[in-house]
Order: sequence, then structure tokens, then C-alpha cells
Amino acid sequence: MDIETYTLTIPREQDAADEPEAVEVWPLVQTALDRIDADPSTRDAARDAMEHGDGCVVLANFLNSEAKRVHEMDYRFKVPLVVMAAELAREDDTATSIYDPDEGCVYFETEVSQFSFHVYKDWTVDWPQVADEVQEGYEWSGEDNQTWALDWLMDFLDVPTDDYMV
Repeated sequence: MDIETYTLTIPREQDAADEPEAVEVWPLVQTALDRIDADPSTRDAARDAMEHGDGCVVLANFLNSEAKRVHEMDYRFKVPLVVMAAELAREDDTATSIYDPDEGCVYFETEVSQFSFHVYKDWTVDWPQVADEVQEGYEWSGEDNQTWALDWLMDFLDVPTDDYMV
């Protein structure tokens, strides 16, 4: 898979004003990586992570965690990356996606943790079509998974921890 040219079509609600259109995901991720001033190892790990469903989940979690450090995060990556995570995870069986319409959240269950992404503001997306399951009142663990965000991302790059830890 060529991550830098990978495109996907985001499913839209039937009455949404926007028509579904193909979106290149990497340029949006790259803009977010630029915004957080990511180093070359982190960029390589992001590129490698995007080849896997759970990798896209971990990358989205990492970018969300880093957004707290910068004044103006560019969140255009979020919806395409969450959709890509759900699609790839179905193919490679690395995560399960659950949409909770009550919470306006897409959850992912992976081997390392549960992850949540609030999507209620992205109401034109057909989230039930994106997710594997729709479950009202989904029980999320509530664990802080942003502490390990960089470590989990770097697991997709074969680099010793000492090479990226400051």
C-alpha cells in the first residue's frame, strides 16, 4: 500500500449536504505532524503505522495527545484517519470499531488498549456504516491512553526506545 497516495471515501449521512468524495489521508496527517513539529523518526513511525488498522488508531490517539501541546491543531486528519482505521482493521483484524450514538464517539478495541474518538461534531459522516458495531451505552474503560501514545506509535517502527526518548 502506498500510504502517501492512499485515498478513501468517507460515507455520508443520506441527508448530508456534502457528497462523498475521495480524500487523501497522508497529506492531512502530514499537516498535523508539521503542526506538532514531529521529528523524522515520529514521521516514519506514522507512515508505517498507517499500513495497519490498529496503527491508524494509535496514530490518531498520538496526534490527539500532542494537540494539547500546540496552540492551533489542524484536526482535518481526524475523520479520514478514524475511517481509515476502521476500514483497515476490518481487513487486517487488528481492531474492532464501535460507534456509540449516545456519546457521539467511535471506540476502538485493540490488543494494547481501548481508544475513543469524539465524532459528534462530524455529524454528516455515516458513523454506523463506518463502525463494525453500533452500541448505545458502550462501556469504555476510561483509562488514560495518551501517556503511552508515542511509545505505541513507535512500536510500528523498528527502532530501540533510546533512539527516540529524550
